[in-house]
Amino acid sequence: MSAKNAKPRKTSKLNDEAIKAQREFETYGTFYDRDVRGLRVRVGVHRSTWEYYRQYRKGGSKVKTLRHVLGHFPEMNTITARKEAEKIAGKIADGVATPGKKEATLFSVAWDRYLAHLERKATEKGKPPRWRDRAKRLGDKIILPVFEKWTLIELSKSPAAIADFHAVTTKKNGPVSANHCARLIRACYRRETRLDRTLPPQLPTSAVDFNKEEASQDALDFKDFPKWRKAWDKIEDAPIRKAYHLFCLLSGVRPGEGARLRWSNVRDNEQSFTIPTAKAGKDIVLPASPEIMAVLRMAREATYKGHHEVKIADLVFPGCAQISAREALPARGNQLRHTYRTICADLEIDDLISHFLMGHAPAGINQRYVATLILQNGPAMRTAQERISKRIVNLLGLTLGGHDDAPLVPDVPNRETNRKKSKAAAPARVA
Repeated sequence: MSAKNAKPRKTSKLNDEAIKAQREFETYGTFYDRDVRGLRVRVGVHRSTWEYYRQYRKGGSKVKTLRHVLGHFPEMNTITARKEAEKIAGKIADGVATPGKKEATLFSVAWDRYLAHLERKATEKGKPPRWRDRAKRLGDKIILPVFEKWTLIELSKSPAAIADFHAVTTKKNGPVSANHCARLIRACYRRETRLDRTLPPQLPTSAVDFNKEEASQDALDFKDFPKWRKAWDKIEDAPIRKAYHLFCLLSGVRPGEGARLRWSNVRDNEQSFTIPTAKAGKDIVLPASPEIMAVLRMAREATYKGHHEVKIADLVFPGCAQISAREALPARGNQLRHTYRTICADLEIDDLISHFLMGHAPAGINQRYVATLILQNGPAMRTAQERISKRIVNLLGLTLGGHDDAPLVPDVPNRETNRKKSKAAAPARVA
């Protein structure tokens, strides 16, 4: 509305007695204060509300409208209302005024930016955006249905609502998912505070009592190995899946690392394989025992029909990215990694060697030195890897060769024989 057509505002010096009189005589309407520009009181039938209303320009942009509810009369008197209005006027002058509800950032908008940030971080590290995908699933299923239309300012000013949301999610989706959702809301808000200085510094999750979490250390007991072997034998129609689970058990790699292993990471002549961009952020070269090489050959010779979701052509175990959580085995996924660590302890493998074989950084050693130390301890690691593989195979009752009634794979030459052979190209996996 132009200044020519704008109706002049009626201003007066507001005070408590005048407002009381207007309420008693039922003089309803909006009354502006003469002393503080933008301060007004809206006298209604049920209550009277103090507001700060101001139109201003920011950075030469179009006119912005700011409207803040300061409080209600008589709980907030005239003197207090003037002080609060002057605080907002000072923020406008400093360029840090809190935006109005129409201009405030919605949580859904901030959430999309945060997901893009997670994907960008994964791409920079050369890893698939696994945490971004997990966060998106939690957001679509749990977080956004509740807070999609909330502004970030409303989130910061409603810690009780976030605490109630965490409690309800704990009962409905479990304590771990509830903690993840609260952490995601907190991380999203923190990132937005780096982009918007007008956001309150108080975190939305300040009132959340996070559930206690303990990492699972479940491992396969030695007496349960025959049971695991029996369940493993039942996976008859999917040799790729059989090879994947046995490889994870023999090598102790993380489920995701095994599922992302490529044939370009396997060195047949060197009897080794590489975990690219492992959890520590570095490529880790690990020795492969004859048993591990036999499992890799099993995967190479298996027939794979392909799947529309598998976009990488040279995966060793295609289609196994989620199978560790679905297979009907007594132990799977990280439980196999814990079992590997138990075997190391039973064989009295040196802690430093077992840490290196599992891609861990021992306490007090920086991750960037792990790759160098692994190279220096190569012979000892290979000896330990062979001992671990033999123990696991014996516990399972498997014989890697052609002499078992149900052999795992054809005869596998030992490492010395492989070194004497010519460097022929490895046979291609059947498509």
